[in-house]
This record gives sequence, structure tokens and C-alpha cells, in this order.
Amino acid sequence: MLCTHPDHPELGVRLSYGLNLYPSRDADGVLRGLRELAIPLRARVAPGARGFGVGAWLPARAAREFLADERRLDELVDVLAEGDLDACTFNAFPYGEFHGPGLKERVFTPAWMERARLDFTLDVARIAAHARVRRGGSRAGQHLSLSTHAGGFAASLSPGDRELVVEAFVAAAVALSELEQELGERVVLAIEPEPRSSANDTRELSELLARVRERARGPAGEAVRRHLGACLDTCHAAVEFEEPAQAFARATAEGTALGKLQFSSALALSRPDTDEAGRASFLALDEPVYLHQVTGRRAGELLRAVDLAELVRASASWRGCDEWRCHFHVPVDLSEFGGAGGLATTRADAERTLLAALAAPERWGSRELHVEVETYTWSLFPEARAGTAGVLDGLARELTHVLRLLAGAGWRPLR
Repeated sequence: MLCTHPDHPELGVRLSYGLNLYPSRDADGVLRGLRELAIPLRARVAPGARGFGVGAWLPARAAREFLADERRLDELVDVLAEGDLDACTFNAFPYGEFHGPGLKERVFTPAWMERARLDFTLDVARIAAHARVRRGGSRAGQHLSLSTHAGGFAASLSPGDRELVVEAFVAAAVALSELEQELGERVVLAIEPEPRSSANDTRELSELLARVRERARGPAGEAVRRHLGACLDTCHAAVEFEEPAQAFARATAEGTALGKLQFSSALALSRPDTDEAGRASFLALDEPVYLHQVTGRRAGELLRAVDLAELVRASASWRGCDEWRCHFHVPVDLSEFGGAGGLATTRADAERTLLAALAAPERWGSRELHVEVETYTWSLFPEARAGTAGVLDGLARELTHVLRLLAGAGWRPLR
């Protein structure tokens, strides 16, 4: 939903909830997710707000179906209109089967040196642009954001692959420039650093974007400037112990547009050596679907594990850490998690990152800041046992928490 500030009438903050928590596989699944989650969530949280924000996830199969049949695309637009839903941002990171057992690092496939990744991304961009045009088009200064990973799973990439990734991002920017010329909609492809990916943190994202800018010349350079940006996920940055204001500054360095800020929290455990109950609860969260990268901080040194299962096997050597952090998305309204031992969340880091962004609109790269709440792990929490109603309760608490943060900074939903 669009939030405005009386002191900044030319600016806006668009708040949305990421629908990659819904296990869509095709176009029908996407439409069900909008009807079963987004529209009821709007009724609970902001019935009077104009344009309730959704972060849409279109698996590759769904994207192909929407583009292959104009009637299906019209159906998507009709559902958005029916719920007065604002699809201002799209998630083009998971290609498909996001919630299936054994996913883990396969979430990064196809990698950016594979043509399928570029084709999928441009399919989603075209759907996003068409949906916006059919709803009346963008106002001056608006953009559509599209998040993606930074190339692939780091351990699977060779040095040569990294150069192919750079070339693919240049090609994506050029294609998005052509799409804007055709439809009049600016799509910002927001590259998302993630622990153990080819951009582990915002420092490595800055290095990647520098290589992309160096490769792009002439019109391609302008396309990169306008259509490539950063997706700053506050969970990912917290896992790597990035200081919030510094992470925001690095993500927007050299004029990089902040395509969107994903407001999310990681799992944290202080003093794991002395908190036996907390340590047991932390390690027990290992499960077979999502990749749960872990970072430990010990006397200024960072220890890294690809997944919780690796930490389970090697936890004895990590006992001396003052804190463990895990890429396990937990509800953003919680500062503590589970009630066992000292399990906590990185909510404070997420809040500080958002406030840093709100304090520096000159670094957004557009007149709007996209903020997407992204907790996709609800199927692992007790609320899921209560079905859709239980999950909706949790989503409502999260959005209400972020709306309060925005209101505290002077940003309120437009009605």
C-alpha cells in the first residue's frame, strides 16, 4: 500500500507482503494465492487503504501460462482489480517448486549464466509491466521492482561463470530498457545478495555491480544505470552481521537504485556455549526444504556454514562464538522466538535498516521506496496447523508491526 509523508509530498513508500509463502506451481496457483491470502489480508489490515501491496511470485510455469494466453493475463489483472491490489513488486528469484522437499541450494537454479534464468526474468518483467499498463500505468517517478539472486550458489560457480553472469545482467538491463520503450514502464531488476551465493553480502554486491558497469558501454551503460539495482534483504544482511546503516549505504553506492528493501528477520542465539536449551532449539530447526545458512561471530572472526545440517555436525567447534545467526525467516514482529532458551530474532537490525532508508530518500534511485515483508516459512510454524486463518493472523501481525514503524517515522497509508 502507498504510504505518504506530509513533509515529502513528492515521495512514497509502497508496502507489500511477499506471496512466495504460497506454494504456487502454475497460473491457477498464483490466482488462488491472491484470493486466499492477499484479498483477506487486506480486509484485516487496511480495508480503507488505496492499493493494497502484494509482492507477487510467479513460478516459471505460471509466467509462461500468463503470457501464452491473453485471457489468462486478463484474469490476473481482474483479480488484482477485484481486490484493489497493487502488484508493485515481483519476486523472480525462485524459478519453481519453491516449497518442495530437497530444495536447498537448488533454489539458485537456473543460474544467471543459463539462458533459462534470463528468459524467466524477462517473462515476469513483461507480465508486471502489462499488468501495470492495464491498470492505468505508472505515475512519474514510479517503478516496478523485480528481485533476483546475484548469479548462483557460490560453490557451484567457476571464475568463468562469474563473467557470464556479468554479461547476462547487462543483457537483462538492455532488454528491460527495450521493454520500457515499448510499454512505458520502468522495471528495476533488484539483485539480492545472500549468504553463500555469488554475492555473499552487500560488499560483494557492490563488487558485482562495479563489474557490470565496467562491462556496459554506451546505451548499455545507461540501461544498467536505470534498470539494475539492489534488493536489500534485512535477514540476509543480519546473518552476515552487517551493520544496518552500512549495508544500506553499500547497497546504494555509486548511484545504485534500491529496487526494494525486503523487511525480514533471521534467527539469532547469543552465547550458544552457555545456553544449552537455546542451542538445542536452534539446531532442532534443521529441516529438508529451505537453505538455512549459518554465520557465527567469534572474537571478530566469522565462521560460516552452508546449512543448519552442517552446523549440527560441527557445533562443538562453534561453541566459542558469542552469537549464531541463521537464515531462517521468522515473523518480523517478534524479538524472541519459540520461548526456548535464548532464541531471538534480528528484528532490531531490520528496523534500523528501514529507518536508515527512510532517512535518506535521495539514495533510493526513484521517488518511491518498495518495502516487502518476506516471511515465506509459515508452513514450518504452529500457526500453519490452524490453516489459512492461522497464517493470516500471523501475516496481519507482521504488516501491522511494519505499519507502526512507518507511522512512527511519519509515513501513513494513503486512503
